[in-house]
Amino acid sequence: MLKYTTLLWITYLILFVYAIPNPRFQGVHAAAGVIVPHHKRQIIKGPGGYSFNVLEHLAGIAPYFDSPGVQLDPSPPIGCTATMAAYMIRHSNIYANDFDYETYLSPFLSKLANYSDKSVFSRSRDLAFLANYSSPITNETAQLERVTPSGLDAATAFAAVIKQAYPNLFNSSLGEYKIWAASASRDVDTANAFIKGLRNNATLVTVNEGANDSADSLTPHESCPAYHASMGSVQSGAWQQKYTAPLIQRFNSAVPGFNFTLEDVYGMRQLCGYDTVIRNRTDFCNIFTADEWLSFEYANDLMYFYSLGYGNPIAPQLGLPWVRSALDILSANTTSTFTQPLYLSFSHREEPPLVLTALGLFNNSAYYPALDANATMPTDRINHSRAWRTSEILPFLGHVGIERLQCANATLDSGASSADRAGTDAGAEDVGQDGAFVRVLVNGAPIPIPECQAGPGESCALGAFAAYVQERVARYGNFIGACGINDIVANRTDLLSIYNAQ
Repeated sequence: MLKYTTLLWITYLILFVYAIPNPRFQGVHAAAGVIVPHHKRQIIKGPGGYSFNVLEHLAGIAPYFDSPGVQLDPSPPIGCTATMAAYMIRHSNIYANDFDYETYLSPFLSKLANYSDKSVFSRSRDLAFLANYSSPITNETAQLERVTPSGLDAATAFAAVIKQAYPNLFNSSLGEYKIWAASASRDVDTANAFIKGLRNNATLVTVNEGANDSADSLTPHESCPAYHASMGSVQSGAWQQKYTAPLIQRFNSAVPGFNFTLEDVYGMRQLCGYDTVIRNRTDFCNIFTADEWLSFEYANDLMYFYSLGYGNPIAPQLGLPWVRSALDILSANTTSTFTQPLYLSFSHREEPPLVLTALGLFNNSAYYPALDANATMPTDRINHSRAWRTSEILPFLGHVGIERLQCANATLDSGASSADRAGTDAGAEDVGQDGAFVRVLVNGAPIPIPECQAGPGESCALGAFAAYVQERVARYGNFIGACGINDIVANRTDLLSIYNAQ
């Protein structure tokens, strides 16, 4: 099997005008019929061969790219075959979400459109393009929260990647093959474009985003009354105030009279990403330094850390229902309960990081349990050594996959922890588990579970993974209690059951 990373980049080898040759893939044949617009790489170069790709530091406003992970080989380990998998996938490129547009983009774009003397921008080399700039959003009603044409193409291409990564798993379902999506149009449209790329007549199952669905939802953050999207805004705002001050001064010195504000500067950073996925070109990526982009990235990491990560005490509870369901799937053979070996679901940006928090991954304090996790994300300086990097978690089409590997003649590493050697009696069904291992993939990169990585390719024995999840359930399994769901909510539950065959 070709490397998963190589397979994903195959989708970008049939390029539009902005293609940049990459010698890494010379001689690799593109998948037949897989065409997707190539986003121009916004590269900042410096002395000594230094190169910085802006689009890989935009958190949730970036076209998809493979995560660097920890440099483990994404191909199945020698002697291992992927026999089952479950994926949680974010929707593809959108024009803009409502919050970003209303808070940052629209105020800046309106201010720019109504500015009386745009010729002043020509005095600044960096800002000269603003003299003739127009909004990429031309119809708010039709475009906001909707998938862009490049997003549809990317979703279709991504289907070919998954199909090539798991060629045997699409042919062994009992009955029709299903794909799941949350009910928002961006999720449904992404899923339908993905199904188009599969070319296997898959059926889409739309899952309601109801406020009363509790854990039985692909959008648990929306059905949890205790969750608030504004979490993290205070911490992120404190860092924004500090790092944007010199930017505001620089732009106001270059163009006196426009009165650049924090919100303007933040909106300009966001347009680097949104312009790219809408128009496949932008000048906004080029007017900030690499250090300034790292500051923008950290502001986003702070926001998501306190809303979807370890700074939010209920984040693991929100991600755990899907993890528990994935364990049930991976612990079963294809049966009357789980009728297909590959389960793919599309949802919002919130879900992949919630799943990772539930799994204990991308955790700054993973190896230091006594350390206060919040202390690892200061608001007055950047923690450059942090594990929590949302640019590597939730670009458009960002995804978390959990694979079951069947490995011949596999043994645990001699230094296996107690978690690695835990019993195998937890799981959905009592199945023979010799040679069965689990690994987590985040945007194509294997990410080891710190407490359980003694299997082939740093994987975790299936029984040990089940025990690890059960330990997480004991700590974070009370979705109803954590969310403060009261008795008047009918059918309240801590479990996700949408994949169970009816």
